Amino acid sequence: MEHERALREFLVTSTKGLGISLTEQQSGQFLVYLSQLLVWNKTINLTRITDPFEIITKHFVDSLTAWSAYKFPSHSLVIDVGSGAGFPGLPLKIVQSDLRLILIEPSQKKCSFLHSIVGGLKLEQVSIYPGELKQYAAQEPYDLADVILLRALRFEEIAEPAASILKPTGHLLLFRTERVNEGPSQAFRVESNHDFVLPMNHGSRVVTVLAKAPSV
Repeated sequence: MEHERALREFLVTSTKGLGISLTEQQSGQFLVYLSQLLVWNKTINLTRITDPFEIITKHFVDSLTAWSAYKFPSHSLVIDVGSGAGFPGLPLKIVQSDLRLILIEPSQKKCSFLHSIVGGLKLEQVSIYPGELKQYAAQEPYDLADVILLRALRFEEIAEPAASILKPTGHLLLFRTERVNEGPSQAFRVESNHDFVLPMNHGSRVVTVLAKAPSV
């Protein structure tokens, strides 16, 4: 991949702004991820972004704002709903390897990419569910999640099934461009909002931490 050194330096510098110090291994994993994303994107619509620096900013760094906004408990079970090409779940897994991760994605083609990249990065304790959240929630038994990640889907469409698979003490991290000041559903309440400015003037990100509302 062209400009590998420049890409690595940009990645390391950009993530430092979030309080993350990438190891050589982690930065190498991100570059493999980037390379494979570009290769697969030629035949599968994984992202409309094709500039490597922009991918680092709008996918990798954007995903990692959650790590800066929220302290993931060690060995917590994290469910990424509508994962697509693995965002934000896989970047968070690379940075905090002890997370147990489930990627929920209904597109079979995107699931093929996810299986390939998880294997290529040698990530352990990552599973991929080829379906929608409501289908996953209808299964039994399943482990309740410590954290649910929602970056690409409308919250209103998944609030009810999300609440059903989340521990009473669990949290849902919502990726938006604006602050959420009131609980967007009766199942959740807003705990905190965290504002970020993405590198290279690529906009802003708000990560809203939602706590599960007590049962009525």
